[in-house]
Amino acid sequence: MMRFNAFSGRWLTSLLLLILVNGLLITHDYPLALILLVNLTSALWFLIETYRDAIAKRNTINLIDTLLISLRQGEYAIRANEAQDSALSSTVEHLNALATKMQRDQRLVTEQQDLLAQIIEKVDFALLVFNEHSCIFRNQYAAQTFDASDQSNMWTWYKALLANQQQGKVALTINGKQHAFLIEQSHCRIGEQNYVLLVLKQLDSILYQQEKDALKKFVRILSHEINNTLAPIGTVARSLNKRLANDIDKDSFATGLTLINERANYLKSFMDNYVSLAKLPAAHKNIESCDTLCEQLTAIYPDIKIQYEQSVFGFFDISQIKQVLCHLINNAREASSPSPHVFLNLSANDTDIIFDVIDTGPGFSNLEDAGTAFYTTKSGGNGIGLMLSRVIIENHGSVLKLQNHTESGAWVQFALERVINNTNSFK
Repeated sequence: MMRFNAFSGRWLTSLLLLILVNGLLITHDYPLALILLVNLTSALWFLIETYRDAIAKRNTINLIDTLLISLRQGEYAIRANEAQDSALSSTVEHLNALATKMQRDQRLVTEQQDLLAQIIEKVDFALLVFNEHSCIFRNQYAAQTFDASDQSNMWTWYKALLANQQQGKVALTINGKQHAFLIEQSHCRIGEQNYVLLVLKQLDSILYQQEKDALKKFVRILSHEINNTLAPIGTVARSLNKRLANDIDKDSFATGLTLINERANYLKSFMDNYVSLAKLPAAHKNIESCDTLCEQLTAIYPDIKIQYEQSVFGFFDISQIKQVLCHLINNAREASSPSPHVFLNLSANDTDIIFDVIDTGPGFSNLEDAGTAFYTTKSGGNGIGLMLSRVIIENHGSVLKLQNHTESGAWVQFALERVINNTNSFK
């Protein structure tokens, strides 16, 4: 608007100057021919300037059109020189700034896409993208894992995959061997096209790695326990052997043999506990009364406070569940000295019986390792109890939850199936 006013002011000034010149020429009685010549020259000048302004404006508009077409086509490297028409130069400057910003954004998007593509190719699971008729993308893992003969009709293969899945898992034959995969899918829409993102994670490779890690940990712990047992036995044996050359001190021999026997018994106990974990029998579940279970626990632990609802029945192996509760109560009582208070609470809803074992001790010092085999913070423990309890509860279709109470102490919780009508039968 300011440039338009400046342009209009120039023409108005020129017109006023022409009127002034004509007035002076007429006042001083100049020839009419001279006055006409001055006016014709001025008119010609006006025409020439008008033409030049029109050409400049048209060139600037063409330049703006070129910039807009380039931006629409995704070409952001083109820039316009200074506009010939001063009234549109500001518009050209804004378009140049816009092209610079869009070029920078395009470069950033390209770099992000390259990074995402590298990540997709490096992941250790199969990732495939389907439209409504075919597979439009599969990462390197998918291309290398699945036989090319299975990819002749990817859409049919995908539909068969969904039809054969069970609880989010599917079995696929690769190189003549069957492997288990976890299958996940999500849907999205881009423009007018629907897409499906399919992810397949090979479970047996994950489990194999976990098994290797568990085996390494077991070997490390087993060698540690054996070395801790054999080292004092070897020391005592060498000491006793040296004393055979001198007069035998029966008290020293008795003490040494007692130590050897104690360490041997510890190692045997350690291996027996591991065998009990490996040979845990299957749960023989029946309809059991929680009253009976709590009465048996009260007889074993008369000082434990047990709260439960009367006449509640559950479907579980009462012997194994009693074993779990004894492990939890013993662990709680041995957590610190003096023994903390231990509480057992049973609460029931429409489907489950909730067991809570809470103590007032120091709580779990390391929740990540608690419940794993051979992990213990007690000097005389072997770390089997919580792991055995976890396996028993999992065999009952539940989960053993370990946590620290908000006030103080440890809190262990699990749930078992409730039977509303104890006359029902189970298969």
